[in-house]
Amino acid sequence: MADPDIPKQYVGVLDPHRAATAMQAARLNAVELLDTADLLFNLKRFPHSLAFSILAIEEAGKLVILQGILLDLGGRRAQLWRSYRLHRAKTEILNPGIFSRVRATFPDIPFEQAQEIAARGPTPDELEASKQRAIYSDCLEHAGSLVCHLPKNLDWRHAAWERLNEARAIVLTPRDRSPEELEVWLKHTTAARASGKSLHEVLPDLHKELLDKGFVQEGWWDTIFTDLERQTRDD
Repeated sequence: MADPDIPKQYVGVLDPHRAATAMQAARLNAVELLDTADLLFNLKRFPHSLAFSILAIEEAGKLVILQGILLDLGGRRAQLWRSYRLHRAKTEILNPGIFSRVRATFPDIPFEQAQEIAARGPTPDELEASKQRAIYSDCLEHAGSLVCHLPKNLDWRHAAWERLNEARAIVLTPRDRSPEELEVWLKHTTAARASGKSLHEVLPDLHKELLDKGFVQEGWWDTIFTDLERQTRDD
């Protein structure tokens, strides 16, 4: 029988207040996981550092998913709640996140080169596999013989350092969103949906109101608009 004291996982609608709270919880927990990964690396517990770096990336991945649930773009709320709790779905943000950091921090780097840099990162399946190998022993088969995998017998230092730096790039960038800021997002996406417009079409108006109300600063979205113009031109 199910334990009545164990709370059920929430899969309902998010309003701006609930979304802001959930996003803050994910961000703060991602920072804690990153701190743990950093401590473990300095203690030379490299496989465990790698695992916690990946956990931090996964936790940071919840932010964009939660905002998607709030905005309910495409009516995909049930699917997004599943992604919120799936490891591989949350690590899909890694390479796009690296791309965004490169574009925002080094806007003079060509678009194609930023894509190439981001594409060098591991896939969600590779991250999940390395996390499992870093934590657990296993019985493997090689050339028809049993091979017992023990994490500490492998050299994890380089991989742990790469994941730690990737986690820093992903985890330390986001900021908390207030309910009032998320209200602006919801207002414009709801209007877009009612008029049959895409999110891209309402971004200028959305950006203007966020800027006017002090939620974003001048220049923060420059590379976003540059890349959207490029995509529109190419299409």
